[in-house]
Amino acid sequence: MNTFSEIIGQDIIISHLQNALRTGGVSHAYILNGAKGSGRHMIARSFSAALLCDNPRQEGELLEPCGECLSCIQTEAGSNPDLITVEYEKESSIGVGDIRRMRADVRIKPYSAAHKIYIIPDAEKMTPAAQNALLKTLEEPPSYAVIFLLADGTSTFLPTIMSRCVTLPLRPVAEKAVEDCLKERFGADADRARLCARFSGGSIGRAVHLLENDDFATLREKTITLLRKIEEADASELASFAKEAAGQEQTQDLIDLILTWNRDLLVCRASHSTENLIFTDEVQYIIEAAHRTSWKGLQTASEAVFRARRRLFSNVNAELTLQMMLLEIRAAYRMQTPAAGHPGAG
Repeated sequence: MNTFSEIIGQDIIISHLQNALRTGGVSHAYILNGAKGSGRHMIARSFSAALLCDNPRQEGELLEPCGECLSCIQTEAGSNPDLITVEYEKESSIGVGDIRRMRADVRIKPYSAAHKIYIIPDAEKMTPAAQNALLKTLEEPPSYAVIFLLADGTSTFLPTIMSRCVTLPLRPVAEKAVEDCLKERFGADADRARLCARFSGGSIGRAVHLLENDDFATLREKTITLLRKIEEADASELASFAKEAAGQEQTQDLIDLILTWNRDLLVCRASHSTENLIFTDEVQYIIEAAHRTSWKGLQTASEAVFRARRRLFSNVNAELTLQMMLLEIRAAYRMQTPAAGHPGAG
């Protein structure tokens, strides 16, 4: 069962919801605004479990569900009749029919608890018509109804929806906290935990996904192998690598990996230290490459990656964008320092 003690890095939201539990000042509608994997579902379900629990108990400073009453057993099993996750027909949008079915259910009083809770995943997908249908419930909600809208951004919401909900924005979790979570809860080794935390964007869910994703581990190894020899790689090899990454929809992970690799080279060159490197298993090569490549080369490589990221956000052809980026990085890494004895060193 989800509990508040499992939630990491969202102290403000926890404090707000805990206060609502203690005082009875529960709002009829909340927007949990955060990216996928940020913990929106865990927060909604932790609050729901505690609110529906017959005998909530104090654990330290937190009011938690007891985990033993019938309500808690049903919540854990996903069969609590007073906790409903709204389903919708189309994957791309939530239509007016979906919300009307929910509204019809809202009129039915709770089966056993004092509240009846509705969780709407991906609520930003609601069409304007669906939002107007929901608005009728938000304007005159039954006293027992609590609605959670889980959203990745609020720009698609009508102002009237926003004005009738308490918006709770989820914050990115500190990288160190993500790393510690992966080690303590999921048994990740230190190097893997640090790498996944670095690429998580402050999302525990994404970090866990990366930790358990064999495709990411494979991409990491392939990317490192390429970067170690990119100065000597020919154009066809780079084109083949770009095609494979784009075909497997791994462009964002590839961008993050290359940025982190180049970041390690810059840190090593600037500090003459390996203490703060992410790719700790590649220390010896990073030391050699960092001092072989010129400052200008390392900066140019970073600029190439950021430029590729902007193009990808603009929906430019992913394969061609990655291919151009790799060619630019190859040229940048060939800009060696005078000490490396390379013709044309910069």
